[in-house]
Amino acid sequence: MSENPSSDPLAMLRSGRGLPDAAEADDPIREQLLDAAAAQFESVGIARSTMNDITRRAGLARMTLYRRFANKQELVEATLLREASWFLADLQRELDVHESIEDKLTEGFAFTVQTLRDHDLLNRLLETEPEATVPHFTVQGAPLITAAAHFLAAEISRAAPDPRSDEEVLIVAELTARLVVSFVLTPSTTIDLDDPAVARAFARNHLGPLLGAHPQR
Repeated sequence: MSENPSSDPLAMLRSGRGLPDAAEADDPIREQLLDAAAAQFESVGIARSTMNDITRRAGLARMTLYRRFANKQELVEATLLREASWFLADLQRELDVHESIEDKLTEGFAFTVQTLRDHDLLNRLLETEPEATVPHFTVQGAPLITAAAHFLAAEISRAAPDPRSDEEVLIVAELTARLVVSFVLTPSTTIDLDDPAVARAFARNHLGPLLGAHPQR
């Protein structure tokens, strides 16, 4: 599989809605507003938060907020996608420690499950207002799924030569990304993924064959 510049997960997220370009990413006021939004959403949820709440928490003027985010929906998406970009950066550092696709998959899956299960903002939103949160990972989740699929496909290509076409690898990468999202949103009743050993075994034996790794028993 050939290397593709579009496989950069942060670039893929920026191509969707919500993440800034490079110039905006260096805007400290924008970051201050996103920090305030994340704290506000974690405190009372999205539905009960207003733009005024966020400007008060940030200590900034309402007009300052609207110069950077046209409406609450845009601010919510920017906040969630920034969290996603931070997660992908952490995941990349975790994967860089490993060389084989088997180890990348096993440790990456365990890291993903543990990190997202322990994510304070995500857990708060899923518990208190799933109707407002879940769509950002499902019907409105194209930027996240696309970024995750390209991220995983790039890792497959870096780990070892793959006889499959770019399109085939991207398809199985997207399928894997969708499975992970499903496990995060709806915890399994038969697979105890809170147990790191079980999570690693599941990744090797069930996700591994999809991605070209060899299952181990």
